[in-house]
Amino acid sequence: MPLYDYVSDCGTRFEKLVGSWRAPNPPCPHCGGPTRRAPSRISMIGAAAPPPGDAGAPTSWEGTRGGDRATIAHWRRRLETRRAFEERHPEHATRREAIAAHEGVFERTPLTYRELAGRAAESRDATQGAAAAAQERTKPAATPAER
Repeated sequence: MPLYDYVSDCGTRFEKLVGSWRAPNPPCPHCGGPTRRAPSRISMIGAAAPPPGDAGAPTSWEGTRGGDRATIAHWRRRLETRRAFEERHPEHATRREAIAAHEGVFERTPLTYRELAGRAAESRDATQGAAAAAQERTKPAATPAER
């Protein structure tokens, strides 16, 4: 028996199993008035979305439900799926660089170890390299006259 959507003049929308497509439209269950068949709502099954990345994975012991093996295995499979997806579609790859500093002046643009090593190469002092990066990030924006 097919399931059809009906709508009445009072605005009531309902579904009804009927014997065949030739069966007369049933009366409205709310007002008893005449009804007409309405287009069925489409059903969207699935979606075209990339697998979740590292940002969605748990980052704490509590996030893994106390180290629950099933939770850890679940996330391992999801992250392996994401890595395989990124190999096939490099434009979706997430940036994975070790972060040296991410607080204070580095909140919006974290200091990576790669940048820190580049800045500290001449002076051989990571503290001076970090200070130079912080100073650059706190510089006020140039005014049009200074450009």
